[in-house]
Amino acid sequence: MSPLPGASRSTLATLLLGVAACTHSPSAAPEARAPDCERLAALAVQGATLTQATRVPAQGPVPEYCRVRGELPPSLHFEVRLPTGWNGRTVYNGGGGYDGVIFPADENLARGYASVASDGGHTGTPAQGAFALEPGPLEDFASLSVHRVLPVARALIRAHYGQDATKTYFEGCSNGGREGLIAAQRWPEDFDGLVIHAPAHDFVSLMLAFNQHAQRLALPGALPSRAQLSHLGQAMLAACDAKDGLADGIVSHPGCAFDPGVLQCQGPERDTCLTPAQVASARALAAPVVVDGQVLYPGWPVGDAEDPGGWAAWRLEPGDFERSAGQVLSRELIRYFITRDPGFDPLRFQPGAWRERIAEVTAQVSALDPDLSRFRARGGKLILRHGSADGIISSRGTDAYYEAVVRAAGGQAQADTFVEYFPAPGVHHCGGIPGPGPNQVDWLSALETWVERGVPPSRTPLLAHTPDATGAPVLSRPVCKYPLYPRYSGAGNPNLADSFTCVAP
Repeated sequence: MSPLPGASRSTLATLLLGVAACTHSPSAAPEARAPDCERLAALAVQGATLTQATRVPAQGPVPEYCRVRGELPPSLHFEVRLPTGWNGRTVYNGGGGYDGVIFPADENLARGYASVASDGGHTGTPAQGAFALEPGPLEDFASLSVHRVLPVARALIRAHYGQDATKTYFEGCSNGGREGLIAAQRWPEDFDGLVIHAPAHDFVSLMLAFNQHAQRLALPGALPSRAQLSHLGQAMLAACDAKDGLADGIVSHPGCAFDPGVLQCQGPERDTCLTPAQVASARALAAPVVVDGQVLYPGWPVGDAEDPGGWAAWRLEPGDFERSAGQVLSRELIRYFITRDPGFDPLRFQPGAWRERIAEVTAQVSALDPDLSRFRARGGKLILRHGSADGIISSRGTDAYYEAVVRAAGGQAQADTFVEYFPAPGVHHCGGIPGPGPNQVDWLSALETWVERGVPPSRTPLLAHTPDATGAPVLSRPVCKYPLYPRYSGAGNPNLADSFTCVAP
């Protein structure tokens, strides 16, 4: 993927790619060679045009596989990767940002999965929203792309291996997480199980929250410098880090309230303090975004020293502010989804003047429905995960959605039969920027165990770890089910999960 012109490469890498950070243990795969690959290109499959079917030789950890590329009208592109040593299962890999590119998951091939991915209905970059001016690509991006590609993938699998997959799974982060929740809510028969990381399920409200913050931070003197943000992060750690029993740079306790006003300059502005305008900005990011008396989006919780409370999308100096990822993505939604005016100035956008159109786009794009009864009835399983140091998509939104799912299911006991949620302390957005917390977890195996053996993740001791260059864990923590968090026992190696216990806040 080519980077967005002028945008921060590191910020876009985490905000747009939507790649879930996880590790998978290799699965045993059949030794028999799959049928000829190239013949698949001549097939007529579910209205799709197949443009390529090529056998790709094994390279490193990625085994030999058959790569099939194709498209569905008007402009939906997909790729299906069929390993020679197939384990009998399929995983659909979600996208990110505004899609526009395909994000295949080679780690799934290494386990023998048939792997499927698509571009959300159009070609571009994950930071471009102009496609939304066309009804077809907009509908695909909103809710149809995964649902339309899946039957094609199933037909190719059947043609290639002579049988259907035994199970079909989905894994995605950010917009990929939204795509997965769209499937659970609107197409509950599509997947047997889903792993959803940091979902942008309230996509429209998220972008409008970015815009509200952009308008505030565009005011003279409102955007702190990188040096000031560093001191803000250190002050936040001083207030919150040890509340989980250990000062280790990882804020695990979810209930810490930190007021950035403690850093307000008492004299001239310096790198070690914040001006009153900057304090107001920091408080605004932490507080819910309220428009016309209604909460539009929850604020960001405290993060860590690198990203103290939601600044990841704005990590540029004041002179570069308009190239920040948050400004770019909110601009695209406002211009192409809501106003449908490519020349509209997003810094002049007032949500109150566009209520009807915002409601229309939200109903089309956002994955807000907590009623997953149809998904539950057919035996589907859902794992939710969100980094508590995510400065892009607030983990508070996932907290609220999970709680709504529990209520809609009739209570905790009923919800526990099909959905579990695991916060990830110290983990940034999709794990794209290494945070202080360990973010490597074998979520796909946990999902398999739940779907295929009936054992939920919370009953399978799960560990999150940070690996060294060889892959060996150097830091580990227990994975705790919401609302529990890992607390240091007061004794033992602070780098090992055995020294922590999952407790209630």
